[in-house]
Amino acid sequence: MQRLALITCEFTFEASHQLRREDWPEAQNAGVFGNCARLHGHSYRLLVSLRGPIDPETGMVVNFRDLKQEVRERVIARLDHQHLNEIVGGMTTAENLCYWIARQLIPVWGGLLHRIELWETRTSFATLTEAELAPLLDAWLPQAVA
Repeated sequence: MQRLALITCEFTFEASHQLRREDWPEAQNAGVFGNCARLHGHSYRLLVSLRGPIDPETGMVVNFRDLKQEVRERVIARLDHQHLNEIVGGMTTAENLCYWIARQLIPVWGGLLHRIELWETRTSFATLTEAELAPLLDAWLPQAVA
C-alpha cells in the first residue's frame, strides 16, 4: 500500500497594492472596492501544501527545506516589500494572487501542488484547492512534456 501525506509550509511577506479599474470613474471604484481603491498594504500569510507519496527511503513527500527554498525564490523574493500591481499586474485580489503564485510553483511541483492559501488579513483569505489547480495543471502538463 502506498502511503500518502500532505505537507504544508507557511510564509509571510509585506506588500502594497491598489484595487481599482482605470476605466471606471472614481465613485464606482470607491463603491466596489471601498478603502482598497486607495494605495494600501498588507502583511500577507501564505500556506503552500503538497500532497504525494511518502518516499520509503527518506520518509518524506518532499524535504521541507526544498519546498521552503522554492517558494522563497519563486514567490516571496519577488513579492516581499513590493507593489503588487507592478509585479503581478491586473486586479491584485487575494484570489488572483493565489493564481499567480500557483503559476510560479507548478513548474517545480506539478501535480504535487495541493493547496495554496493566502491570508490578506487575520480574518480574510483566499484558497486554491486541487479542484481550482487542476485546470492550471492540465494547461501546464502538455508544455512540460513537449
